Amino acid sequence: IFNEMKLTALFNKIKYKDPTVMPAWVVLRMATIEGAQAIGLGDQVGSLVVGKRADLILVNLGELNLMPVLTEPIRNIVPNLVYAASGREVTLVMVDGKVLVRDGKILTADEDAVREEAQAQATAITRRVAADPVHQGMALLEPMVRGML
Repeated sequence: IFNEMKLTALFNKIKYKDPTVMPAWVVLRMATIEGAQAIGLGDQVGSLVVGKRADLILVNLGELNLMPVLTEPIRNIVPNLVYAASGREVTLVMVDGKVLVRDGKILTADEDAVREEAQAQATAITRRVAADPVHQGMALLEPMVRGML
């Protein structure tokens, strides 16, 4: 979601040729409370309010890409999250009050097994696509085979 927030902000600034369009705090609201409202879940998630599900993340603001952290007289935490965060800075994920990620490690699945299975499936799919006569005539197939795309 961090990349999507960044692209949303930057593409709007480019489109309107105005660096003040779509400020970081607006984009963060779109990704949280307004996003929840847009899909009809605003009464359940999107903000930390008594009665809503406890869905939250903790971000290590001490990561180099999020530095410096300024709080007075200028605040930059939200812009740092929108423009510089990648998601790797997330140290804890809680969904409905249950911790799913702690210290950057997924607690609900075997990461190595998931990674291995994803690689195996991707390899199998690409071999099928490359061997499929329907895809042989695709102009992009050859550059993909050579690793150019």
